[in-house]
Amino acid sequence: MNNEYEIINHPRMKHFNPFIVNLSFRNSHLHNDFEICLLLEGECTVNSKKESYNLTKDSIILFNPIQPHEILTQNNSALILSLQISNKFCVNYFPTISNTNFSVSNLTPFLSEEDNRMLISLINHLSSAYFKHDYGYEFKCLSLINHLFYTLFQLIPHASISDEERANNLQRLHRVNRIISYIEENYSSKLFLSTIAEREKLSLTYLSYFFKDNLNTTFQNYLNQVRLDRAKQLILQTNMKLIDICLECGFSDTRYLNNMFFKQFGCTPIAYRNNHKQIYDVSPRVDLSNAQHFYSDAESLTILKKYADGLNEYQSFNLEIHKSFD
Repeated sequence: MNNEYEIINHPRMKHFNPFIVNLSFRNSHLHNDFEICLLLEGECTVNSKKESYNLTKDSIILFNPIQPHEILTQNNSALILSLQISNKFCVNYFPTISNTNFSVSNLTPFLSEEDNRMLISLINHLSSAYFKHDYGYEFKCLSLINHLFYTLFQLIPHASISDEERANNLQRLHRVNRIISYIEENYSSKLFLSTIAEREKLSLTYLSYFFKDNLNTTFQNYLNQVRLDRAKQLILQTNMKLIDICLECGFSDTRYLNNMFFKQFGCTPIAYRNNHKQIYDVSPRVDLSNAQHFYSDAESLTILKKYADGLNEYQSFNLEIHKSFD
């Protein structure tokens, strides 16, 4: 789970990183980029800011920088196109972007059917340009990113936060990162919230509230999920005995591990190993820590073409800026 909570890598193009992922769940996390997600297949539940959204195919959701969010899927998996965009992309000519927060996360209920299709098409074009990465694709992507944010500002309620609030948000992000890093480094041992409170020079009561407010879950639930993630990785990648996996991951006994697996996956760890090990063995690009499979550029283009072909109104979308790019 490295580089997941604070720094988003933009490996090929500064300030912009799109990807398609098939996931069963993603732990609660936050980062310093805007993130726009389009659900291509399946259904999922998103928990964010003490609210829960049930999303179906074609839904669009938007996370502000430093907005905690957790994704849980139904029927085991969902296919999601994610655009991660740093607010620095336009700070030279639109500096107020750094203090902008969109007021809603689940965009689809606030959009007409036509506007929803327009945004879907825009997101599709932008992502396809990145995955193709033809010569000069950066100009096309930047143009479409600007057009995307212009459209969002026209359609989605938004507000400005003060410089002080923004600074507090950044401080909060750094604290969350420190706490999460400490948990990931020590989850296999006995770990208490009081220890972290002492490290952060906070009262136990305040830290408990801080954890729930920023990660949408309790400290114990988060710790259990980290341990479960690691246990699942060992179950799929090794032939270790359950008792050894418990010791490695910080579970007190195999009964606790079995209960956790039944609660999240509806089966025992051994059944999970038998049902899934072969799938993961042949798929080296799986991030087991969050049950996510990331697709290559070529695979992503194939997925997007299939998705676009399935949109009845896609061919009728006649926005001139898109015509000029085809």
